[in-house]
Amino acid sequence: MTANTIILILELIGTVAFALSGAFVAMERQLDYFGIVVLAVTTAVGGGILRDLILGNTPPAAFRSPIYVVVAFFTAAVILVMMHRLGNFVTNGKVMAYLKYLNLCDAVGLGIFTVVGMNTAIVTGYGENMFLAVFVGVITGVGGGMVRDILAGRTPLILRREIYALAAIAGGIVYYALQLFIPQIAGMLLATAFITLIRMACLYWQVNLPIADFEEKDN
Repeated sequence: MTANTIILILELIGTVAFALSGAFVAMERQLDYFGIVVLAVTTAVGGGILRDLILGNTPPAAFRSPIYVVVAFFTAAVILVMMHRLGNFVTNGKVMAYLKYLNLCDAVGLGIFTVVGMNTAIVTGYGENMFLAVFVGVITGVGGGMVRDILAGRTPLILRREIYALAAIAGGIVYYALQLFIPQIAGMLLATAFITLIRMACLYWQVNLPIADFEEKDN
């Protein structure tokens, strides 16, 4: 199996993970069927579109190769079929543990798209610019979720107290270091696992950033 094939498989796994994340958020916000599809697709391809625009790869890959949109669409279609069988299982209590699946999907997608975005920047010719490579990777990882949250009418996840973008930044730095010493695919897999584990561990142990509290305190 070639490196390009493995990268494509990673991208498709990330696409499914983020599409599920978008669909779950749409169901939580009680959007209609069209809204579920829109959030699933935009969450899956939004980060990649921002990445390609930054790197000057136009038209973005999502428009040149429809496979990503098609995979996201069929993922949303599976969710719609499940809704016909279970109703809105996110809000009606039939699947009580949906939140942990949403978080896991989001964490996996974050890890995969961060390293794939960085790899795109590196192979495009920006491998010597660590700042650009990590920045592009983080934008690829969090961009789809930002679009999802804005469309869903909620504060983007990266602006709240949870460890999200910081996990992508840390994983991006780790990947940049790894790809200098070990094979590309091994570095991508290790960095993806690193980001996913950081994200899930912070959720499990409720490790959060402090928030700005401007309320007057009693003397």
